Amino acid sequence: MEGKAGRTRCSAESGQTTILVILVLGLVLLGALGLGIDFSNAHYHRQWAQAAADSACVAGAMDLLVNAQGNNLGGFPAGSPPAKFTCAEAPTSAVCQYAQLNGYNGSGRVAGRASSDVLITFPGAVTGVTTPPPSLAPTPFIRVNVLDRMSLGFAGLLMGRTSMDVTGAATCGLQQANSPVPIIVLNPSCAHAFEISGSASIGIVGGPPRSIQVNSRNTTCAAATQGSGCGGNGTIDLSQGGPKFSGSDFGVWGAPKTAPTNFTGNHWGSASPIQDPYARLNAPAVPALSPTNTTPIPRAYNVNGCPDHGGCVEYQPGLYTSPINVQGKTAIFAPGLYYMKPTTPTPVNCGSPSSCTTKPTGQCHASLSVDSNGVVRPTTPYSGGAVFYFSGTGAGNYGSAFFGANAGKHGPRTIDAFQTSNAVCPGGTAPPAQLGLPTSVDGNVLLGQCTGSGTFLGATLNGGGETSGTVRGMIFFQDRADADPKGQASMQGGGGLVLSGNMYFHNCNPAGTGTDCADPSTGYNAFVQLQGNPGGAAYVLGNITTDELVVSGNAKIMMLLNPNSVINVLKATMLE
Repeated sequence: MEGKAGRTRCSAESGQTTILVILVLGLVLLGALGLGIDFSNAHYHRQWAQAAADSACVAGAMDLLVNAQGNNLGGFPAGSPPAKFTCAEAPTSAVCQYAQLNGYNGSGRVAGRASSDVLITFPGAVTGVTTPPPSLAPTPFIRVNVLDRMSLGFAGLLMGRTSMDVTGAATCGLQQANSPVPIIVLNPSCAHAFEISGSASIGIVGGPPRSIQVNSRNTTCAAATQGSGCGGNGTIDLSQGGPKFSGSDFGVWGAPKTAPTNFTGNHWGSASPIQDPYARLNAPAVPALSPTNTTPIPRAYNVNGCPDHGGCVEYQPGLYTSPINVQGKTAIFAPGLYYMKPTTPTPVNCGSPSSCTTKPTGQCHASLSVDSNGVVRPTTPYSGGAVFYFSGTGAGNYGSAFFGANAGKHGPRTIDAFQTSNAVCPGGTAPPAQLGLPTSVDGNVLLGQCTGSGTFLGATLNGGGETSGTVRGMIFFQDRADADPKGQASMQGGGGLVLSGNMYFHNCNPAGTGTDCADPSTGYNAFVQLQGNPGGAAYVLGNITTDELVVSGNAKIMMLLNPNSVINVLKATMLE
């Protein structure tokens, strides 16, 4: 009996231990589940904070890039950069808007409650990263720190608090990189920075995937073409652009956002500005006075490549205090630098090329004028090349390049045609068939220097090679201090025109340097007018960088962009 009583008592108590164990295990599991939820939540909050920091950082770097190119959009609050700020102080800044789109308004931390803070700073250096020159990037780096104060559940009971901070951080900046050079129109605010007027047509062959870049932020019309609301009925044909000749892109920072009806190519759309590729290229030193400053040297037919059966005049490099005027004769140019700084540029009738601030009419000024029945050619050997630097003696007294409507027509004179195979540098690649360049051309031909070493008269371009391969280098370089609306370039097809080399027409500041450019009218006042005419053909084998590009007339102008031509430019990059 006692044995039975003992066994009954033991059986009644054994169930209580099991219940206690189950309760304890349940509490542990609930605690573990609570902690797991809290720390999983913290993990996701950290990822979200990092994503917001990355997105805001890239947006800030793009604003730094735009600012470095003279195209300030007001993406940062006053005084910043270099001053740091928070999104509570500047919620409408581009950086803060991107942070808010990712869930962080940065209104400020609140003790014990869910809240966020976003801090933007501008470090002067980043470990392991090369800082670009201040002349190119006054503010090279941006750092975004996102603090996410999240609410805690069960973990808060153990930690004795109701919230926990998680963070995300990203550093972005501007770095130099080699990039192919398209046609770049630099003016940051012009309403018609790239203008096709009349019945003109411009065709681009080859080159990088983006053939044309218009940096203007103007929201009305940065590219004046048919159907864009800016007038004009010209044609832009990029159907044979790009490295595979299968079509290329037109990038515009402002408007129009959609392609006009007269555009053919791969893509027309919004694209961030491209930095001036020659910003660090110094103007050449003033050379000694040219021996042909006032009087060229007579040359008989076939001497030094003279193509005129009646004889030519030869010009040699050096400083020119008198303009070069070629009219009713044939001139040949020996290789070298032509530093054009005439005391009084030639007044010529170059029509009415448009400008954002002024519309000059009638007369304009030229340092190199090729007019009626004037023909210009290079001397032999053709592996050399001429470089024209257009300067002036003061405000209102600058001259540039002018080719008249009847330039290149030789009238009764007998002139040998130029074999276009000679436009190619030794070892270079012949122009593709898509360009339609004939085997020989009458009229005007100018060739830039052959260079594969990335130099311009011995000076390194932008700290990097200008070309990868043997192509023509710079042919026209206009003084950056030239803001004279009557001292800009106007080139017409006339009796035929072939220009082989890169052209650079950019007005930056009175000192003539390539940095610290101000908005118009104190900067970006240079422009180039290209015009074709019936019976004439204009071919440009090279790149154009200018503040404004005006294409007019009623004939097709063909341009060959070299996909191997590269320059050192700034790009916005995430660094860490």
